[in-house]
Amino acid sequence: MMNHDRLRRGALAIATVTIGVLASMSGTFADALSNLNDAWRTAYEQAARQTLSNLRASVPVLVNCFDRIALYRPGMDQPDLFSMDMKIYRQAKSVAHTPAALYAGLAAFGLGSLDEERLKWLTVYQSLLSDAEVEIGGQADIPAHIRTMQTGMLADVRRFAQRLQQRGTVDQAILDEMGSVVRSAVRKNLELAAAAQLEQFRGQIDKWRAAYPSLAWDRAVVVVISVHQARDRYLQRQFFDWMLRDDPHTQDRVVLAETMTPPPLEKADDALMLLSKVMLDKGLSQVIFDDRLTLQADVLGDAAEAIIKSWH
Repeated sequence: MMNHDRLRRGALAIATVTIGVLASMSGTFADALSNLNDAWRTAYEQAARQTLSNLRASVPVLVNCFDRIALYRPGMDQPDLFSMDMKIYRQAKSVAHTPAALYAGLAAFGLGSLDEERLKWLTVYQSLLSDAEVEIGGQADIPAHIRTMQTGMLADVRRFAQRLQQRGTVDQAILDEMGSVVRSAVRKNLELAAAAQLEQFRGQIDKWRAAYPSLAWDRAVVVVISVHQARDRYLQRQFFDWMLRDDPHTQDRVVLAETMTPPPLEKADDALMLLSKVMLDKGLSQVIFDDRLTLQADVLGDAAEAIIKSWH
């Protein structure tokens, strides 16, 4: 578990710094509330930086962004970096996406008769599917049962594309039929993609633990950087929750960060600062609310829920 005494000390430090900042500030009475809020912001940022400094000095800090992991060791400015072998993942992903591409390429433009542009697209897409079938079929380094499953799925999607082109129209019935035919193979490809990541992540963490046995792995912390719609059951988060025996509802050891633009892991300053603030907030929350999880939700949430429920 995290050192909660340290987190509580960080929370108390905010009050101390705030008093000092307020004492040094001057202004008219009209500025008093602004000065008070500025003092809070200054104190909090200083406390967050100190929390990060404490973490970096004492425990392994891991930053994960999809296929990469950075290990920040205490006393080391530059992290150890790991990038997974993407071959199996990319192949499984590319195959699994084919029915989704067919749906997106047609249904988004409306059901019914296909215009000339959609018909041309179907011709091109069938060719892409055929080329992929040939490429995968010739990959001797991929197990035969995987090649058979993937080429079979590509052939199924290609036949649906051909039917749609010949009919010149698309309706929900044929889209549903396609989904029913390929659903099992899609799931198998997703399983392959998941296994490719999880097994490599587990292997790399085992290597780091063996290489740096003196590190406080039992107190390691992680920030997992995710993107659009990945918060629920995110694979990388599930892995690190398992690794550190963390509960995603408490985020004691593993913090999830959503972003539009993933940062370079060699210098993940924003991600590390977010991690420190989440850890700091636990101490603050315990002191102020007698519940270390309160600040992991909107502090206005309870009041908002009660007010909205009272409306007629």
